[in-house]
Amino acid sequence: MTQVPYRHAANGQGFEIRTDLRLPGVTDDRPLPLVCRWPERGDVKGFIVFCHGLSASGHDYAELSSHWAAHGYIVVHPTFPDWIGAVAAAEPGLGLDPSSNLNRWADMPEVRARMFEILHSPHFWMERIRIVRQLMDHMEAVLEATCGSQSSSLACAITGHSFGAYTSQLFAGAEIDLPQKGKQNFKDARFAAAVLLSAQGRDQQGLREGSWSAITGPMLNVTGTLDGGAKGQDWHWKVEPYEFAPPGDKYLALLTDADHYLGGIARPDQMPVQAQKEAVFQITLAFLDAYLATDAAAGDWLASITDRVNGCPLVFRRK
Repeated sequence: MTQVPYRHAANGQGFEIRTDLRLPGVTDDRPLPLVCRWPERGDVKGFIVFCHGLSASGHDYAELSSHWAAHGYIVVHPTFPDWIGAVAAAEPGLGLDPSSNLNRWADMPEVRARMFEILHSPHFWMERIRIVRQLMDHMEAVLEATCGSQSSSLACAITGHSFGAYTSQLFAGAEIDLPQKGKQNFKDARFAAAVLLSAQGRDQQGLREGSWSAITGPMLNVTGTLDGGAKGQDWHWKVEPYEFAPPGDKYLALLTDADHYLGGIARPDQMPVQAQKEAVFQITLAFLDAYLATDAAAGDWLASITDRVNGCPLVFRRK
């Protein structure tokens, strides 16, 4: 059954963008400042922090970010130290030119091995946590520099793809085991909802049985049947955040034949499949509208999903 589309990009308004915003403790000594997008006019419906995947930066995911901004949200993208440009600059022994196009780093065995180490290094997990916390501490400064101060407080969402989905689920309340520190929980009550795009399951990056028990708020888990993990896991592993989180405003969208890039949401050249990408745009926006903007119609649209969105077949669940 094909349902009515949820707010195509063409139905949105324009948006503004700023790529030069620097904040103390967030962008100090970092080559890339924050990337911020917000609606051109009208009220701002919510504040979204987007966490990029391994090797990506705050300049990626532009289409998805623009879609959310055009429909009323301020979307803020920090760049973390695992961005490939930052790694190239910090580790010259890898032989990468930081000023060159580094998109094909995965074709270089030594670089690929190093990035795999970074993905599994607690230091880089904690740097992401620290930077997002600092960003949230400076939320008012971000608003002043972009869409302006708001008359009322904005509901916030933590979102991200791949390594960014890992960061997002930690802020949503996923508990991990840290070497020498044991159980750790980084839940941040400032986030009212979480969007996980190609997230992680058990037995990686400190996640294990029981990790998701404390995720009590709204969460959307999106993956694809061809999506896989860094250690060769298949899509069954990717749906574990949904499967093991407690009931209550939890959603799963499993896109048929979608791989790790979910139709090309990070960059236009990454395995583009327009129907899959549009499905991600519509489902994520409806979720944000339902839980940040408390839009009942958005919740109804999510409840109406059966087996297809925008021509993209999927499995959609809610609990």
